[in-house]
Amino acid sequence: MSIDKQASRARVMLFILFLSATLGVAWFGALAVDSAQAGNGTADEILVFNRGSKSSPFTVTKAMSGFIMDQPPKGAANANWVTGQYAGFAGGTLYYRARIVNIPRNQPGMKLGFCFWEQKFEHEQCRGQKINGVPGTEATWQHKLTDMWKKTQPVNWSKPRTKDGFIVRNAKNNPVSAKKGWNWFGENPDNWYPMQIHYTVVLVKAGGTFDGWQNYGW
Repeated sequence: MSIDKQASRARVMLFILFLSATLGVAWFGALAVDSAQAGNGTADEILVFNRGSKSSPFTVTKAMSGFIMDQPPKGAANANWVTGQYAGFAGGTLYYRARIVNIPRNQPGMKLGFCFWEQKFEHEQCRGQKINGVPGTEATWQHKLTDMWKKTQPVNWSKPRTKDGFIVRNAKNNPVSAKKGWNWFGENPDNWYPMQIHYTVVLVKAGGTFDGWQNYGW
């Protein structure tokens, strides 16, 4: 075989190897994105909700009126948690982590309530947590998904949810909001907003183990 033919053949082989490697990376990348729908940790976890990051906190403005929501949740966060791929999550545990970065005036009695809504606002489940509304405060907590306050009918976890998210509440557990004519429940909204926060919720399925907050940018 001539030197030219050998060189040409070598170039073809190199191109084939390059193409295979490129396609392999693309295929693996696509697989990684799909896997991420179940969370950044393990297959036992779903990233349900997140606002902000360690380096870039989320700003809650007065215009949001105390309700910070995904409408609707996306991917695994809005999947059927009873049967199929995500069976077992309906019996799981919610893990929370929140950090108050900035707030106009300290609110030591502040609460953050997380809710799920199904069939618009007809089916609602919520659970609140007191957190010291002072810059630098960071807290973690957890509870069973089933251990939430229910409005009339519980959420059907096999069906898509309309919304989920957290509500800023005062020491009396009232939303610091102007929605529904609430008029901020007597609070001065300028003492609350803009508030900077990092807030994350992860659901771990029944029998699963939480792999840790390091998987979610904390």
